[in-house]
Amino acid sequence: MDRNRWLIALSENRGTKFWKLPFEKLTDAERVFVAIWGLEADVNNGGFSQYYFNSHGDNSAYAPAALRAVGANAMARIVDDANTVFGRAGPPTDREARQRAIETLGSAAEETWGKLDAEFFAYPDNLTECLYAYVQTHKAQIRGI
Repeated sequence: MDRNRWLIALSENRGTKFWKLPFEKLTDAERVFVAIWGLEADVNNGGFSQYYFNSHGDNSAYAPAALRAVGANAMARIVDDANTVFGRAGPPTDREARQRAIETLGSAAEETWGKLDAEFFAYPDNLTECLYAYVQTHKAQIRGI
């Protein structure tokens, strides 16, 4: 079985609540899936700068915990490092506030994120395997599958 295709099908499954409910109304397992899915999609498409600019960045403060929940500890450290670019408070959870903050960070932030992009793209943890195993273990908490 192709686990990546299985996860893609799960993300597109109309029966799930992933994209239908606000993040805070999802179960713990659904939040883990959504946080990792959005992170990986945006970083792979345009790096951390795109991730924070887009709506998936709303969950950026939660993403390291989600990664740790699936056993992707090296990836969690990378995201923790990317989040610290925003300072002690971390990235704002509101997209517009985060976009305004990005404007004030300057080129040093882009340089740091560029280095972290490269670390992320090296996939020190196999997110497909980690997320698949997590979903299999927590199926009862994911509505619609």
